[in-house]
Amino acid sequence: MKLMHTIKKILAKKPYQKLIRYTLVGGCTTLISFGVYWFLYKWIQLDPNLSNMVSILCAVIFAYIANKIFVFKSKCKTFQELIIEIFNFFSSRIITILVEISGVFFLYTYLKINPMLSKIIVNGVVLILNYLLSQYIVFKNT
Repeated sequence: MKLMHTIKKILAKKPYQKLIRYTLVGGCTTLISFGVYWFLYKWIQLDPNLSNMVSILCAVIFAYIANKIFVFKSKCKTFQELIIEIFNFFSSRIITILVEISGVFFLYTYLKINPMLSKIIVNGVVLILNYLLSQYIVFKNT
């Protein structure tokens, strides 16, 4: 009982709440990314690399909206602040998109790792990078 109380107390602290919300949004973003990828690659039979790029784009659009509203609760006071926030978010995601595209491409094309496994491996790295960039660059004022 004491352990559960301690865990609840720790999770009630603000930084942990944000991390929990980020994890939930990240999970949904990952499901969108994998779902779109799987649909395009398996059902439409698009090239794995093209399927990956489209799935990333869908996931990034969802991630911005969900992170802004649910995780970081960002409230831009001016239109200029909103534009800067969107620019910073998409710029940071371009960096991690390049990591994801090149990572999946390298693992699939050169190391001959299964495309889905390649995406899983690279996605773990990308999730960590995305949180750090969002926390310390994009939504740093929230």
